[in-house]
Amino acid sequence: MSRYLSVAVALTLLTLSACGVGGDTTVVSNNDLRPAQPDLSDQLFQPNEIVRVDINMDPDDYDILRNEGRYFATISTGCASEFEYSRFKATVSVDGKVLEEVLVRKKGFLGSLSASRPSFKLNFDELRPGRRHYGLERMTLNNNLQDPSNTHTCMAYELFREAGVAAPRCNFARVSINGKDLGIYSHVESIKKDFIKRNFGNDTGNLYEAQIADFGENLQENFQLKTNREINDRSDLSAVVSALTATDENLPSLLSQVVDLDAFITFWAAEAVTGHWDGSVSNANNYFVYNNPDNGLFYYIPWGTDAALEQDSLLDPGTGPLYRATRIPSRLYKIPEFKQKYDARVLELLEQLWNAESLNAEVDRIRDLTETPEVNMTQVRRFIREYDGKVRAAVAGETQQRERTIPDFAQVCDKSGYMTLTGNIVDGRGTVEWVDLNGDPITVPVSASPPSASLGGGLPSDSVFISLTGFVDGSLVIFPVLIEKDEFGELEVALQGTTTMILRGDLGGSGGTGFRINGVTGAGIISFDEAPTLGGVVNMRFTAEFVNSSGIFAGGL
Repeated sequence: MSRYLSVAVALTLLTLSACGVGGDTTVVSNNDLRPAQPDLSDQLFQPNEIVRVDINMDPDDYDILRNEGRYFATISTGCASEFEYSRFKATVSVDGKVLEEVLVRKKGFLGSLSASRPSFKLNFDELRPGRRHYGLERMTLNNNLQDPSNTHTCMAYELFREAGVAAPRCNFARVSINGKDLGIYSHVESIKKDFIKRNFGNDTGNLYEAQIADFGENLQENFQLKTNREINDRSDLSAVVSALTATDENLPSLLSQVVDLDAFITFWAAEAVTGHWDGSVSNANNYFVYNNPDNGLFYYIPWGTDAALEQDSLLDPGTGPLYRATRIPSRLYKIPEFKQKYDARVLELLEQLWNAESLNAEVDRIRDLTETPEVNMTQVRRFIREYDGKVRAAVAGETQQRERTIPDFAQVCDKSGYMTLTGNIVDGRGTVEWVDLNGDPITVPVSASPPSASLGGGLPSDSVFISLTGFVDGSLVIFPVLIEKDEFGELEVALQGTTTMILRGDLGGSGGTGFRINGVTGAGIISFDEAPTLGGVVNMRFTAEFVNSSGIFAGGL
């Protein structure tokens, strides 16, 4: 889930109160990219160079690619597993070297999805088996949509590596698609066999990617096997789940037979020290686990660190920095011996990694290299200034640490709460209509705030915010609408992820106060008669697949 949701709500309430170095182009032949060539991949991860990546593909294919994505609605109903990105053939130039027949797909689970500035996965070898580019089979290009400073991803991975955790290499790329400059991306090493072999000495074990996955009876099914898929033996996962059923007295002995506990404690502490709130132990999200066949033990690998270097969890503010939302850390934290080991490791990493002067110097380097405005660095500089004190206070027991355990729910796709939401706004006024879960038609007169630009602090700089407000059942109902600016030229905007979406929320209402989200969009289209302008009058229509996300209102949405 994205921070955009939180920022959109805040902006709604505010509205209401006011109411690589490129070179000469050369074509690389298949022979130039033989597997036998030496691994030169370090050349593509030079920290002080920006890789130039130019993608050329059929414009119709690109339109399909950029508009694909998961929706809040699919996540909340357990239907996200049905989704799979399409792959398209493209010609890609990397620092002037042209590679033909490259497979390109969109990347992103939810929060970083964008139609105007998508993240990409590039595959060099599928259509030309054995092909490598500087030793790489693939490239991962992240759009940094959730990080206007361009610092979080690469800085966090570097801190993980300094802590002794296997983590991907990272630098920056300037990306274009069909001649259009998309700006600075984070170029992140893909977690594939080459990475596993380099970090663990072998690549024959089971590698799993986790998105809302944990070692629970049901949540283990969310681990996606990335290697050995023909065999698909997942008994190693079941062994961890079984070990976690042991008593506190027997747990350390049994768990140490399936997980390297010393390595895990370091990983756990590193997630806390880097403020990676959307990671493994904090949110059962954005990580890999590898079962090393040399000893039969699992090791954790960080991923998706664009939400690192943050003060607190945006999903559950107030949990504090000592994350333990998943089963292994939750169990170990209750055992005095392991709590002591964990606390000590956190303090060791703070001493090892936390030097405000050197961290700010790295922020300066990235700012200058990527030409990121200094104003975009406000959040990360505050993190550097304040976060070590918060972690030390938490270890000392001076601040309350609230445990949040991810429920071990079964992922069953249920679309029974889906309905169609329509809106028609002319000169800033109109209606929003739907049929609720009882079959009753609802029509809400609404007024639209003038389009306002992103105010920073989480919203992408290329977004515009509109809020529709009205009353239903005696409650003020708000529809925050977030739209990417680049989509205005299309006059029809496809809803996806959290960058382009419509929410339904209730301000106040019976039995409570505050803003409560009770509905989110799935697939849909927003149409404009003319491109909206900042501060201008809103003329828009939309039709969206919508789902009751919380059941707050009696009788459904």
